[in-house]
Amino acid sequence: MKQKDILKFWRDVEIFDLPSFDNEARILNEKEILPWNNTNRTVKKNYKWRYTLIFGKIDKTSIVNHLNDLLGITDPNDWETPVTGASSLSALMLNENGQIENEEYMVSSYLLGIKALEKNLHLSTIPKAIMESKNDFYERYNLKSNNDNDDKLEQEESISWDHLLKEIAYVSGFSEWSAKKIDVYVLEKLVPKDSEGNLSLFNSFYLDDLNYLSGIEEDKLGQALQSYLHLNPLKEKREDLIGSPDYLFQSIAPRLMSAGRWPSNIAHGLYTAQLGAVNTIFANLREQRGLQGVNGPPGTGKTTLLKDIIAEVIVERAKVISALGCHSIFDSGNRIIEQESGFNLYTYPLNKALRNNFGIVVASNNNAAVENISKELPLKSKIDIKEFPNADYFSDFSQNLIQEESWGVLAAALGNSKNRSSFRQAFWKANNADGEPAFHDFLYSLYKDAEDDQTYAYMKSFDEKNSLFMSLLNEFEAFKKLASSFHTQLPKYINNKKIQDSTRVEANEIAENLHSLKEEEKTINALIDQIEEDVNRLQNLIKLQTVRKPLFFFFHKLFQSNKFKQWNLQAEELMNDLNAGNLSLKKTRDHLSLNNAALGKLMTQEANNKKVLASLEQFFLAYEKLQDELFSTYGIEPKNLLNTDLLQKDLNEIQLLNPYHSAKIAKLRSDIFITGLQLHHDAILANAKKIKNNLNAYFMMSSGWVKVESDMAQNLWDTFFLCVPVVSTTLASASRLFANLNTEQIGWLLVDEAGQATPQSVAGLIHRSKRCIIVGDPLQVEPVVTIPENLVTKLRQQNNVHVDWSPCKTSVQQLADRVSLAGTYMQVGNSDDKIWTGFPLRTHRRCDEPMFSIANQIAYGNQMVKAIKTNSEEEFIGPSTWFHIETTTEPQNKHVIIEEITFLRHKISRLIDKMDYKGHIYVISPFKSVADYCKNEFKQHQQVFCGTIHTFQGKEADIVFLVLGSDPKSSGARNWASEKPNMLNVALTRAQKRFYVIGNKKLWATCDYFSTMARNLQ
Repeated sequence: MKQKDILKFWRDVEIFDLPSFDNEARILNEKEILPWNNTNRTVKKNYKWRYTLIFGKIDKTSIVNHLNDLLGITDPNDWETPVTGASSLSALMLNENGQIENEEYMVSSYLLGIKALEKNLHLSTIPKAIMESKNDFYERYNLKSNNDNDDKLEQEESISWDHLLKEIAYVSGFSEWSAKKIDVYVLEKLVPKDSEGNLSLFNSFYLDDLNYLSGIEEDKLGQALQSYLHLNPLKEKREDLIGSPDYLFQSIAPRLMSAGRWPSNIAHGLYTAQLGAVNTIFANLREQRGLQGVNGPPGTGKTTLLKDIIAEVIVERAKVISALGCHSIFDSGNRIIEQESGFNLYTYPLNKALRNNFGIVVASNNNAAVENISKELPLKSKIDIKEFPNADYFSDFSQNLIQEESWGVLAAALGNSKNRSSFRQAFWKANNADGEPAFHDFLYSLYKDAEDDQTYAYMKSFDEKNSLFMSLLNEFEAFKKLASSFHTQLPKYINNKKIQDSTRVEANEIAENLHSLKEEEKTINALIDQIEEDVNRLQNLIKLQTVRKPLFFFFHKLFQSNKFKQWNLQAEELMNDLNAGNLSLKKTRDHLSLNNAALGKLMTQEANNKKVLASLEQFFLAYEKLQDELFSTYGIEPKNLLNTDLLQKDLNEIQLLNPYHSAKIAKLRSDIFITGLQLHHDAILANAKKIKNNLNAYFMMSSGWVKVESDMAQNLWDTFFLCVPVVSTTLASASRLFANLNTEQIGWLLVDEAGQATPQSVAGLIHRSKRCIIVGDPLQVEPVVTIPENLVTKLRQQNNVHVDWSPCKTSVQQLADRVSLAGTYMQVGNSDDKIWTGFPLRTHRRCDEPMFSIANQIAYGNQMVKAIKTNSEEEFIGPSTWFHIETTTEPQNKHVIIEEITFLRHKISRLIDKMDYKGHIYVISPFKSVADYCKNEFKQHQQVFCGTIHTFQGKEADIVFLVLGSDPKSSGARNWASEKPNMLNVALTRAQKRFYVIGNKKLWATCDYFSTMARNLQ
């Protein structure tokens, strides 16, 4: 298996993506005048009519049923969320005159895919078949090439019913399996004259990118995409941040701390794992390409993390601008974009140091997630305005972009043509009723009067801001140096403490041994004195014995007389005693020498230990001085220092720390960010003409009015990113938004809610990006795959791809996690297997008990740590409870238990009518039929929201009801809902204060994960 095989497999899956029919379209009647031929049609000023013709309306269920028939699937599961809505066969876009607009024609790729399956053809033929269908289309509509521009097609007449009938006949050849009549529908819309039209929604949003990527050599793929598709993750190099806390300690080193911080409340710092994640991301990706997964369960501060990443990227660019100076942010010369009108666009190349590195794209397949980040970044209410009253980044031109008060042009939601048009009109060339200038007008006003060129004032201002910026950076570097010195001392402190303890033990042993040896010395010396006295006595006796020799000693000895014998015996006895005494004296003196040697050695050791202990005391004093200095100079409380107290803390307590945080450091870092933005501001306005020209070309490019090559597109995009740091988009819109960008031309890609994105949905965007941060949770909502799993399996097997790459089995988050070296192993639920996640965020700030503990146990291996106290002051309708409901009646719509709905109605009525509860109430069910029934039941209650877990991903409410449903006589549906912890985990973690379960506790308590909830909910 190769990476190209994976890309081909994903391409084949996307071929069967079912485009959704637009219900605003109306059916065309052959007898009526075609809309574009209606001369009585009115049009608003600066607007035009656009007509989208849609051929056929087929229920998606019938398409899926046909696919099941082709694959031999006779009994699909009825409890799985069914495919809903209708699809179409082909589509065509017309201008106000009924002529083809921008060659916009599309035949649904799934039709060609079905035809290939029917004929047992390989799906690699489909891209060619799509191109052939377009060529056939040109012939059917008598379109011919324009000799002046081979890339354009010219149409001489408007579309008639004859053309439409030809199209019906054409698509009929692909849909013999459908007995439904093929009607023609029209979608009529008044659109701004400058708006672009596209039919991208009529086929997979990802098909073109995947087709391109699967056709190029693997070494030509972006480095981040190569990492994403890595076939053999480097498991031996993984750093388990929870299993081996040393890695976590290293990740929060102050030397890694980023200079930029979002200007939020300075009282709040990042938790340990958040700080570690930000540090790790920039340590690994600041200077190189790649990818990092971040595992963020609900309520663990993913948005806070993303804001600080954005702040640091902006500061990094500010450093480059600071070094270049405002005069040098552009290279010399210009580049011309030629237009058919003859009016050429003059653009200016950004300095190479500013290209391809700093553009930030936030993407998600979740519209709400994209909107949230785009709307939140500019909100004045979301920053600490008291501490940062001067926080302002072109706020005069950002107020039209959001409804609430804005502090700057920080982000642009550009995911679809409507968003792009809205942003362009609100920011660039606004048609304000009050006459306020848009950014285009403002830039032009700065330099249009040569005698009053205001750009010079911004050059001077830039120099002043630059001095401040450098001063703030120097102050931060001084802090980092001091904090790093302290941080790096902790391992040495811990080791020195061990040395001190062992040295003190040794010193006590030495003292005891010294005492023993000194006492022994006394005893030995006393013994020597006694022996010497005995030896002296014996020597004197021997002298006396010599004097006592018998007279005529020679003869007595010669004849061995009795006198000689008696004398000699006494002499020998004395001599023997003397020899023994001398021998004893020698041994005792030797013993004394050995004792003295041991005594000297111990005394040397004692002296050395005293030096060691004195040196250690000096170290501890210096360490405490560093700690005191961090507090006195920077206000960092000891609780936020990784100091000696760490030795007494467990990992959960460490997760709750705000390492190296203080209000002063938070303000310093946020000041660096804001001053960095001000550098951007002044550099932009000091180069107003070049910026205006480039932005003008950018907006023309993004509107589809001019075509440019990728290097030109990159320059225009980087100019836009210079002015508007963040662009948000859905994954579905990304390929069209960045169609002109190629390999690694986006600096930073931040993918949010990646756990619910199919693995193939990011391939094109990752390929276009240098650095990718993938944030999400694979244990929340899973990716939605609308085609039958058996078909996915067939496509996978055709391409010889392992099941791990199947969109039915994995997500963007899981693939990013597997290749992220910084992460952790986590046990899920009752399984003995452990999964590897990306950098683990584990400090939870949303749910009260028991929701927190249940979710923590079933989904996160009890790794999460609760950072808020449970609030039990509000009564609601009692504590979180499982209301056991049994039924004797048949369920409706297979899963709806009427007794459960009746009970739910009673509880919600009590909350709203009797307790006057005004907050939102979420009603969640595993089954769509139950959710739909509840939705209809409470349609008059605006504060009650009903749906499956997909409705509520990323949302939260004080009160959540989980209505279980399911046929008591059938366990299949319950087994499906409890196959993984995801469904229950999402439901639990939507609830901040109360979680009420309604359903048969006896039946559901036998299911995985629900059994844990049954034990924790009364």
